[in-house]
Formats: sequence, structure tokens, C-alpha cells
Amino acid sequence: MLRPRLIASLLVDQQLHLVKTNRFHERHYLGDPLNAAYVFSGFEVDELLILAIDATAHGHCVPLSFVESIARFTSVPLCVGGGLANLNHIHELLALGVEKVALSSALCSGLNFLEHASQQFGSSTITVVLNLCSNAAGEPLACFGRPSPSNPGQPLFTLARDCQLAGAGELVLYDSTRDGSRLGFDIPLFAALNDQLTIPLVALGGCGSHAHIQDLLRATSISGVAAGSLFAYAPWSQQVLFNYPLTSHWFTSLLASQRELYT
Repeated sequence: MLRPRLIASLLVDQQLHLVKTNRFHERHYLGDPLNAAYVFSGFEVDELLILAIDATAHGHCVPLSFVESIARFTSVPLCVGGGLANLNHIHELLALGVEKVALSSALCSGLNFLEHASQQFGSSTITVVLNLCSNAAGEPLACFGRPSPSNPGQPLFTLARDCQLAGAGELVLYDSTRDGSRLGFDIPLFAALNDQLTIPLVALGGCGSHAHIQDLLRATSISGVAAGSLFAYAPWSQQVLFNYPLTSHWFTSLLASQRELYT
């Protein structure tokens, strides 16, 4: 098994500003995404997950000129999503050097688009982002796009398996209930879902400290951990400070303690 990836998540708004959200609502301006991508590339991050969070609402795909600029500024793998609604969008992004595309809202009406995309471009290029929510009984649900009364979600485990069968090469479970909270991951939930899947699973939402990553990786064999706040802010503050802990002592020590899992 490959060692788990640490992924920096960058959210971009309609004006192509880098922002950080709190449970999908409050937004904090972080600066220029090109600068952030350049900095994270210098840190040699395992991957950048770049999501244009307003693209679908405004009826367009993430701007190709923006993605082309990001690709020029970086030398690390890119996964890009936002407003992808047809196979041509995917083709154009992959032609720019993007390693993977992230699909979500385009799957609200069914998984046919996912099936066609994976057949044409290969499942390894297709990531599906599921947004976690829950029903009145507290049972885990997930949906494509933003949770809302008109988009309440489906049973998480069923939807995740359906995406896997339809050709997803990877799932990102975005815990919108913890987005921006820095309260940590729902470890039992991620562990249970990871056990149900044969494709890579990435955890996103709620990471606020190195200890949260340690706890998740010690409890699961999850493929990746993505974070926004942890890599964008100084510890427990709103001061912007791009950072990345891959070479930090705590992470190398963690991997050494789990070497038998990641060889």
C-alpha cells in the first residue's frame, strides 16, 4: 500500500479569489490562488485539490485560463473541479495537464455522466466529491453539490458504492458539517466507509491540527487527508500562513510507526 497523501484544498470563488468557508457559508478571503499554488508547489505537496465553488451556480466550468495559469505555477499533481458538466470540459482540463477532475453537482441527475467519463478518460482521472450531511435521525447521508432542502442527500454508504460501481477512481468525502470548524474528523465514519470501498478515499472537512491527521491515519488505512484551514492559517487563528507539514518530524515519525502498512 502507498503511504497516505496529504492534500492541500484550495477553494476559489466567482472572482477567482482564494477563500476559506465555514460550513459552506461564511467566507474568509485568503488572497491570490496563484500565489498559494506556487507556495504549495514549493512545499512539494502531494496534491492540490482546487474547487471553483461558485462555478455551478453561475452555469459555467472553472475558467480554463485560470487552470492553465495554475498548471504553469505548479509542479505537483492537480485535481480540479467546479462546474464540469460535459465530457468536453473534462477533456479540456486534462489537456492542460490536470491529473484528475472532480465531479459533484453534475451527478445530481444520475450517474450516467460518471460512467461515460470513466469509460472515455479512465477511472484514474475521475474523482467524485460527496458532501456529507445527515437526516433527522442523525444517519449519515451524502449528496452531490451543496446540501439543501431540495438536495437532502442519500444514504452515504449506498451512494458511495454506487459511485464506485459507476467508475469513480477516487472519492472525496467532504464533511460539510465540520467544514472550517477545525474540530477534527469523524474517524468512525471514515473508517467504516473506507472499509466498504476498494477505491481510494480522501477525508476533507474539520482538520485543525496535526493530531487530527495522526488520529485518522492511526485508526484507518485511508488513502488521503485533505485540509484547508490547517494549511492556510497559523495555528488556531485567522492569520493567513500557508504551511505544509509533510517533512515535519511528527509526520515522518508517524509513517515510521506504520511502515508495515505503507510499503
